[in-house]
Formats: sequence, structure tokens, C-alpha cells
Amino acid sequence: VTAFFQHGEKYAYAIKGLTMENIDQHACEDTKSRWEVQPNTLCSSPTQVAMQTSVAIANALASSTDPNPLLKDINTVSGCELGDVTVDTLGMEIQVGADCYTHVHRDHKNVYDFSGWVSNHPGGEYNIQKWAEGWNGSPGWYLDYPFDGVPERKIPKHPMSRWDNNKGEPNIVFVAKLGNSIAYRDLPSNLKTDSIAEHFGASAIQNEAAGTIVCGSHGEIGNDRSLREPFDFRSNEEQVTSSAIMDNQRHVVWYELGLWAPDQFRQRMAWALSQQITVVPENIDSLTYTEVYAKYYDIFVNNAFGNYFDIIKLVSYSPLMAEHLTYVKSKAKSYIYRKEDKRVSSPDENYAREIMQLFTIGLYVLNEDGTQVFDSSTGEPKQTYTNEDIESFARAWTAFDRNPVRGNYEDRRTGGADNRLDPLKVIAAYRDPFPKHDLTGGFLGDRYLRCVDLPPQSFLKKGAVYTLRGGSPLSEYRTDPSQYATGDSEKFVLDTTSALYQVLNNGGQYELTVELQEDLVCAGIECSVDTVRMVKVDSVYYEFKERPCVQMAFYNDGKQIRGRENKYLGSMCANPNLAHASEACCRDERFQEVRSATKVTGGTYFYEGERTKYNTARDRCVNAGKDLCMFEYTKVSPVNEWWKMGYSWTNKDCEIMVKVNQEGYIAIVHDADNPYFNQIDRYGIPAEVDEYETLNWFKVFWDGGDFPGSSPENSCAANKCKTHSDGSCVCRTSVSESAVFDSNNVIEKAQVMAELFLGAIGPEATSIPTPLQDGLIAHVVNGNIDESTVFEVEDKGRTFYLKNVVSEVHLHGWEAVPTILEAEDASVRFNATIKDSTTDSASNGQYIDFDSTDQAFAEWNVNVGYAGEYIMSFRYALDTYTRQMEVFVNGEQVKFTTPNANTIIDLEYINGDPQNDVDFVPLTRCQGDCDLDDHCAAGLFCFQVNKGGSAFPGCNNLSGSDFCVDPNDIDNMKFLPTGSFNDAWRLTEGNIVNLVQGLNTIKVKVPFGNDNAPNIDYLKIEGLPSSPSTTTSFRNPPHFVAIIGEENGYSEQNMIDVQYETDALLEHLVYHDNVAPFLTTRIMQRFGVSNPSPRYVKTCAQAFKTGLYASGNQNFGDGKYGSLAALSACVVLDREATDPALYEDPAFGSLREPILMVMNLLRSMEYSNTLPTEGLDGPPLAENYNVRLFR
Repeated sequence: VTAFFQHGEKYAYAIKGLTMENIDQHACEDTKSRWEVQPNTLCSSPTQVAMQTSVAIANALASSTDPNPLLKDINTVSGCELGDVTVDTLGMEIQVGADCYTHVHRDHKNVYDFSGWVSNHPGGEYNIQKWAEGWNGSPGWYLDYPFDGVPERKIPKHPMSRWDNNKGEPNIVFVAKLGNSIAYRDLPSNLKTDSIAEHFGASAIQNEAAGTIVCGSHGEIGNDRSLREPFDFRSNEEQVTSSAIMDNQRHVVWYELGLWAPDQFRQRMAWALSQQITVVPENIDSLTYTEVYAKYYDIFVNNAFGNYFDIIKLVSYSPLMAEHLTYVKSKAKSYIYRKEDKRVSSPDENYAREIMQLFTIGLYVLNEDGTQVFDSSTGEPKQTYTNEDIESFARAWTAFDRNPVRGNYEDRRTGGADNRLDPLKVIAAYRDPFPKHDLTGGFLGDRYLRCVDLPPQSFLKKGAVYTLRGGSPLSEYRTDPSQYATGDSEKFVLDTTSALYQVLNNGGQYELTVELQEDLVCAGIECSVDTVRMVKVDSVYYEFKERPCVQMAFYNDGKQIRGRENKYLGSMCANPNLAHASEACCRDERFQEVRSATKVTGGTYFYEGERTKYNTARDRCVNAGKDLCMFEYTKVSPVNEWWKMGYSWTNKDCEIMVKVNQEGYIAIVHDADNPYFNQIDRYGIPAEVDEYETLNWFKVFWDGGDFPGSSPENSCAANKCKTHSDGSCVCRTSVSESAVFDSNNVIEKAQVMAELFLGAIGPEATSIPTPLQDGLIAHVVNGNIDESTVFEVEDKGRTFYLKNVVSEVHLHGWEAVPTILEAEDASVRFNATIKDSTTDSASNGQYIDFDSTDQAFAEWNVNVGYAGEYIMSFRYALDTYTRQMEVFVNGEQVKFTTPNANTIIDLEYINGDPQNDVDFVPLTRCQGDCDLDDHCAAGLFCFQVNKGGSAFPGCNNLSGSDFCVDPNDIDNMKFLPTGSFNDAWRLTEGNIVNLVQGLNTIKVKVPFGNDNAPNIDYLKIEGLPSSPSTTTSFRNPPHFVAIIGEENGYSEQNMIDVQYETDALLEHLVYHDNVAPFLTTRIMQRFGVSNPSPRYVKTCAQAFKTGLYASGNQNFGDGKYGSLAALSACVVLDREATDPALYEDPAFGSLREPILMVMNLLRSMEYSNTLPTEGLDGPPLAENYNVRLFR
């Protein structure tokens, strides 16, 4: 481990000092436990547990196949005595033969690369670096987690949530378990350096057969060794040149180019741009460097006659600009809240403000001629943006960070992420994923194609883009585990007969980027998937790059998704029409399958990281003889590694609700099952979409301006929504889509641009183009303008295809808002007891345990405001077969017959042995004797009869033996397995009951002859859904980045979507109507025209917008919006710049900047400097080198 620092200055450690706190981490509860082995040692303090528990753990350890001699990982220990499963026995010591085993945290002595955490650690770099650097005698191979803090060194306590929230990319990257072997190729990329490879005897360049993509750095050229070396540079070697001279080098470079470069007009334009889009060296921790500033200035030199959008994009990704205007490492509010123990913060607003004020649109609305537009009501100039706009765009300037240091450039730091030369990288988890309003009454993402409207199997359609990754199977658009590169991972290998293979193979001449020129027909495995990530072509890999598209914040018919270990990842809502999760095959009624749903390599999933739409996942499971269910855990076969994770679909519906604050801003709420509780996003529903935790407000545009809570008359209650203590409202939502224009409308281009916001991939194949006004084209199907119509419109050189559809979100609520009656609110009898939740997972800390006793019951008093129908449900946990409970309302038993209940038939017992007689199974409904669920036909489960005289609905006669039953026959309240009795909670399906106005009693009771009743956390009573409002609504906002967020490194948030959103923001700013007159005026002033006339400004603004300027018989520009060639030509060739008569006009002013006056003097005097002739073998600069003139 120490070699990573000694040979690569990388901070890799084994982690120690981690603490277990919760009962779900107990070896008898957790899905995996870790044991530290002391060979040939007697335990000094063996934990006192029952013999049953000791034997169960000893057997599990003895049968472990883990080859690690010092750290043994085993799966859940079954057979423990229940009384031993307590917090007090966490970390137990067990003697097994001659060896002592100690239960430790499941991450104990894992080796991680902490290099990213060096720069991101809130307590400073030193506290991470010191362990490798020998602090206090540290051996350098481990880091001791300060759970209890170090008061004498003022190091605070570190809760375990801090470890859970920060491990993973990009901070703390898993390498391997201490004592395990790992191939060099499987190391995290940050550790695969030349020096580390040399130390371990590995090749630093992997995949030689497939090749490695190596790209040169833009602007760098080889040295000309025939030239002398007057310049020095910063490095880790001895520095001999004074800081004053080092600070002056970049000035020397600039002056030399300014005086003698042959492209003087380019240099002059670059200077003008650099004075407009400035960085201040004093704000950057690299004051005496040369290369980083030269690289930044080259943005303007290289693009002086290019497009302004390119300059703004390059500047925005510049590490110097990010440091100067402080958005480097800016993170989303949701990320900080999740990772830093509910700390509330806001993204940095500096760049969001300055890019508008200084670089693009300026402070005031301008006419095309540069004159200000005034507000007729106030007489004041109209402002271009507000503080609301700054806050919105600041959320889009999160996620940027520097790249790690590398070789071959000027830098004196190593081991951290201080690269100030290469463009910034984006870290998707840092990006705020929620919708962001723009400057024109819309949202970033308006007029983009919706992801749900992508064509099926878009990876085979015309326009699909693939990027060559050489021999690496790892994505560069997403953050995937490095284990995806190993032999244990499933690769997506193209068949050599497929059309896609033929295009990408290209006769063995692999192109860096491939764009499909036509739709392709699928072949083999391609026909079975919804989308692809990395595809293998021979020995190389290509990565599919999905075209830009947006998701809609609200949608109908949501489905719940869960993480692999549900009690750690919780539940969320997902759009079933998007490939955002994978399959997890199980049947709701079979508790063994609920405990561990299955994924079968090559059967139900086809490559690592595969995502499918809901229907695809369900079809695969049904074809495998199962279905989707609300699982507790998933297991991958045949290789069940921890890194084969991600979210999976369940069969449970969910709803996207909305929370509205008193300013009319909204937050998204996921109404999904909360399997545990929300502890800073580690359990339960993630905090950013939790009804009580979310702080992620964003602006929407309310139809008519009214919203719930906007007035006493329009209160939360008036909209039948919930009212929170802070005055916010929580409402249900429904989404509708309708046509905006019809054949009776007179449709103009301005209307289309103002009222249509949903992009289309193009016109329908059967549509007919119909020209309208101003070049507008309506592509009409069946002769009428309706929902199928697509409008084609040109705007500033861009072509938009827009659907004639608006998506609107309508609010509604409940006839009576939901009421929760906790376990402690109930009266219990006959061995039903109210217990404290040992895992704190019950909503209020307590639940009802029916103690496996029939006739036990719990009863609540329920007060309602009106007589009528209500929806009743229970939050419960059940780790056994499907169970039923009798429900009594006001003393009367209530039955709930399902629509697909069967007729009642007699029990039948078949002679045979279900374990060994193949002909005996599967048993049909009401047949026995079964022992396992698998002995029953599909859709049935084995009803375990534990007491004489047990009965089950749908089967006639009492039974003393087990038999197969259909859960749809249950006419009482049905409770499906959840996977645990205390840390896997879910809600029953809602059942309608009739209540009287005022006080009611609701009793839930264990039926006679039944046992193993569910534990119940609370009773939920709510009114029926109210009708969607026709007046309280807003346009459905789009967003680029998925809200299905990062958890332990697994996320639907990816880097390419962050980049697409950044492009959308930059395009929104650069194409703003204010940019042309604002920038034109500033460039004119930099060329010495202090107060250009409105005619002059308008002429050159039009050149910028059209991309063309003509002078005499010479044309300038490329005909594209944002052309600096056209703008600069206009600025210097217009008559206002060339007519000497204007100097006689007292209103005309021209003032050259002082530095330009000096340069003009030096050029006119043909000044030249002389390098010293002696003592100049190389750096440092000789003291007599005449450079101080240039200061």
C-alpha cells in the first residue's frame, strides 16, 4: 500500500477505526459481514452468546470460501438466537477452533485511493496526507477514522454517516480488500501511473492488442532544440529564478507577440476579447506561472475570428476562470445536504452573475443599435436579469472540478487535483439535477427532444454517435466501477454479422468518432436491449453517446425502483418509459424470492450497467418464470460481486407529488414506500425528494399566477392539499398533454417560438410539409393541425422541430388529507405488544408485534370530518409467507374481495414426496402437501400450516398440512412479504372502507389458526383523490440530469447530461437578443471607438447575428450566428472607423488604451530587444536581460 505514495505520490490507505452502530449491521442481520482473523490465538474477551448463535456463526465461517487469510467475508448468518441479535453484540468475538474471529465493519481494512479526498476534505489536505507522510510515526499504510474525534488536536467527532456519504467517486475510490491480490489493470485509473507500473513490474499502457487512445494537448508543440532557452518554468525540482522574473515571463511572451507576430489583426482582436473576458492572476494560486496563462490567452488568439459561442464554452471550462470566479468545486444543495450531515448551503453565484453581466448580455436590455430599452411604467432602464435568475443559473454552474495533475506541463504540485491547464472535468454527482428557469419565461431544456420521445433502440438509428475508447471497456460519460474492466464483468460483444459491427469495424480502420448515416437493423443480442453503453468490436470498445434529450419533472404512472441492498438505498419513483433501472426477478408472494431477487447473466441482463425500461424488465422476468416485486435484496448469478449494483424496477406504483412554498416555488416529492427512514439520504426515500427533507425549490410559471397558499382564499386546504408547519402545501399531480394550435388558428413564427417547448426528432414520415408565414413550415398528418403536427422553424441560423403539444401539470389532493395513526396510538390485546424499534426504522420508533398469536389485535380510534369512503393502508414488515389480517370497522368485519378471486374448491392431498418426486410438482391451488413455494404452480405459494385447523380463503375445509394457495383469494387485509421483520417496511395496497363522521374504531386482528403476523408500524387513513384542478396548474418543466441520484457511486446522473445542460445554458445566453449589441459596443470600445453611433452598432450587430459582412467586393464571416470574423471586419472597416472626417465631429470620441499607446510607439520606432550573449546556457534568465521595460 505504501508503494502508491512512495512511487506515485498517491494517497492510498487501508481504512481502520470504522464503527458499527445499527442492528442491521449485525452478522445475523446484514447481507454480508466481515471478520478479522487472529490465527492460533485464544480470544481475550469472547462474546457471551447462546450456543445456537455461536454454532451458526462458526459454521458460516468454517464454510467461507473467502481466500483472504486475515479478513473473512460471509453472507447473512442464519439460525442465530433472536435474543443475541442486539446492538450490544455488534463487534462480537468468537472462538472457532484455534483461531479468534472478531466481527468488524464491512469496510474495515478495505484499501481506498484517498487522493481525490485530499483536495475535497473539509478539514484540509494535511489531515489526509499526513498518514502517508509519516505523521506521528504512522507506518503509512492505513488511515485511522476519527469516529470519536481527537479533542486535544481539535479534530471533531466524525459520525459514520460521513464515511458512508463520502466514500466512492470522486473522493474515496475502492481499490481492494487488504490481503487480496489485484491486477494492475484493475486499479483505479488515478493509480495507474508510469512510476507505479514500473514498481510493480506492470505495463503502464494496457490493452496493447486493442490499442490505447492517446490525445495530444491542444496548443502544445514539440520543442525546437535549435533555439535558446531564455525562459524558466515551475516544477518540483530546484527553483533558481526569482519570483519577480517568473511573474514577468508571461508579459514578455505577450509583448513579443504584440510587437512582432505576423498576424497583428488576430493579436489585436484577441487582446480586445481578453479585456472583455478577464481573469485576475491575483485571484489564482499560480501567480508566477507562465504556461497556464498562455493557454488561457490562446483561447482568444485561436478563436479571434471564430464563433463567440466557442470562446464562451472554452472560457467556462477553463480552470483559471473557475478559480477566478469561484465556481470550481461548487456543489448542489442536495449533494451538500446529503454528504455533510444536513448542512444547508447554496451553489456559488459568482460566475452565474458575471457571465451575464460582463461576458454576454450586460445589465440592461438593449435595442439592436445598442440604445437602452426603458420601462414605460417606471421610466427606468429595463434590467436583463434578476437575483432569481442568478440563483437559477448558479445551480447550472455546479459540478466543475480540476483534473488531476499530469506530466509534460508547468506545475510544481503532485498528488492532488490542482491541474490549472487542462479543461475542467465535470462530476455528475455535484450537479443540481432539478429544473432551472431561464431569462425568457421558460426553462433550460425547452425545445429539446424529450427522452421518452427518442426512437426505440436509438443506438441503431440515424444520427447515433459512437466514440472509440480503444481497449478500455470503461465509460467516459458515466462513473462506472473499475471492476467493469475485469474478466468477471459482462461485456456487450457485437456479432460480426450485425450491421452495427460492420459500421464500427470499418474494415479494421477504427474511426475516433462514428455517426450512423442511416437506420440499422438489429442482430442477435442487439434486439433484446433498450440501449447500450460500451460495445465491443473485435478487441476495441466504442461508447454510445445518446443525443441530447430532456426528462420531464412530472409524469403519470410512475414505478418504484430500489437499490441492490434496499435497506441501504431506499426507494424512489422512476418514469417507466425511460431506461433508468434494471430487472430484479421475484414474485411478491414468495418470501424467499422477496428476500433475494435474482439477476441472471446472459438471461435477464446482458451487460454490466445495463438499464431497461419497465416493460422490458418485467418481460424478461416473466420469461424467466418470475415477475417483478418489492424486493429486499438482489443477487446476481453466477458472479455476485458487490460492484454489480444499481437500481432495479419493482411492480409497485408511485406518484410524483409537488411541494409549494409561500413564494410559489416548488419542490419535487416522491410518494414511494419508505423501507427504512431517511437518515441523511442513507435510508428510505432520498432527502432531495422526501416530503419532509427536501429543500430543492425551483421556479415554475403558474397559469394565471395563482398557486396553493398564494392567498387565504387559495390556501392549501382550499386545494385539498396537505399543509406543513412552514406554510408549504403538498399536493398530488397529474400530467396532461394537448395540442396548442389547430387548423382554425392563424399561426405565426413568433407564436410558435413563444408557445411550443417540446422538441421533435423530425417530422412524421407520413406528414406533408405546409409552408406558413416567415418561413414557418407545419408538417401535417391527415390534413389537420393537431397533436401529431410538427412545426419546423428557423431562428438565428438554428432549425427547430417542435411538437404541437403542451405538457401541463395539474394539482389536486385528497377529499381528506392523509392521517397517520402510530403504533403507540393503538390499544393492543392478547399478546400483541408495542415494541421499540431496535433499528429505529419505525416511523416514530415503535411498532406492534403480534407475538405469533392468533386472536391478538390492535385497535385505533379514528376521527374523520365527513361520512363516506376512505382509503386504509398499513405500514408493516413481514419476513415470512404472505399473511392475512382481519379488519373490523366500528365492530363490523370488512372483506376485500379481489377482482380475480377464484371459486372455492376442496383441499386435495397428493401422494408423493415434493423433494424427490419430479412428477409430484408443481402442485395446483388447494393441493398439498408442499414444503416450498417452488413446489407450487406459478402465481401460488405454499401456505405453511403451523397449527391444527388452519384455513385459507379459496380452499374449503380445515387443514393440518401445508398446501398451495393463491394470494388473490385472500378476502381479508393482505400482507405480502417484505424481507425482514424490522428494517424492510412497506405499505399495503390501499383498501376502501366506509367511515362515519366523527369517531370510528378500526381493529386489525390475527385470524384464527394463523401465526407469524406482520409487525405494524402505523395505520394510514386518507380520503379519495380529489379531481385534478383545471385552474391550478403550471407548464411541466424539463431537466437534463436525472433526479435518480448518486448513492455509493451508482447513479443515473451522468457526465454527458451535465455537459448537455451546460451547453444549453451557454446557448441560451449567447443567442440572447442582447448579446449582439452588447458585445459589439464593447469590442468597438476596445478598438478605440469610445462612443459608437447607434447606426454603427446596429450594422456590426447584424454582422454578428448573420455571420456576414461585406466591404467592397470582399465578404467576411462564415454565415453563422456569432461570427467574430464578420464582427471584427465590420468594426475596423465600417466608415465610422475609417472616415477621417469624423474626427472633426465633436460628438465623436476615440481613446486608445495606455498599453496600446505604448505598443504603437514601440512598433513605430521599430524597437527590438537583444538577448544576452554570455552566460545563457539555459534558465534562469540572466539579470541583464532587458525585460523590465515591459512591466
